[in-house]
Amino acid sequence: MKPGLRSGQVAEAAAVNQQTLRYYERRGLVAEPDRTLGGHRLYPPETATILRVIKTAQRLGNTWTRSPGGSACRSPFSWPLQRAGERGRWSSPRTRPR
Repeated sequence: MKPGLRSGQVAEAAAVNQQTLRYYERRGLVAEPDRTLGGHRLYPPETATILRVIKTAQRLGNTWTRSPGGSACRSPFSWPLQRAGERGRWSSPRTRPR
């Protein structure tokens, strides 16, 4: 069996609720994890980083429900990120001022 983190460990590391983790899994933003023989989810360690990226992008105004072109977005990494303003923040084209 591969080493991994259980749901609670990933949620704690990313400072999100376990239900948030499962929601992102259902939406396809987090890959479906491996399971132990007992059925417990085992997430790769990088899942916590992905969750932190999603939460940061939400604070910048992204909803992750639709891509800029209007089609369903399956991964936060499928959006092109562009440098925004002089403060050095990164954002999707959707969060830029018009």
